[in-house]
Amino acid sequence: MEKPRLYKIIITRDPDEGFYVAEIPTLSPCITYGETLSEALKMAKEAIEGVIESRLENGYPIPDDNEMLQQQQTQFETIITIDRNSADYHSIAV
Repeated sequence: MEKPRLYKIIITRDPDEGFYVAEIPTLSPCITYGETLSEALKMAKEAIEGVIESRLENGYPIPDDNEMLQQQQTQFETIITIDRNSADYHSIAV
């Protein structure tokens, strides 16, 4: 049985239009979007499936992010916003 393929999906929100853009760098150019985060993820999955199907039909290799993502299982990445005007904001000199 073939192991599942893992893909890193980068999602950004378009500040002007408000929709979510989903990019799969390993399958570049593989970009889609959705009006909500959930829809963008659903569309990304469909885009990945379409690229894989096309590559299989045309005999091209199918890259994935399995090795990289398995190595990062112990890491968590996030982005936070700090409001400098907030009473909870503290500047730390290093």
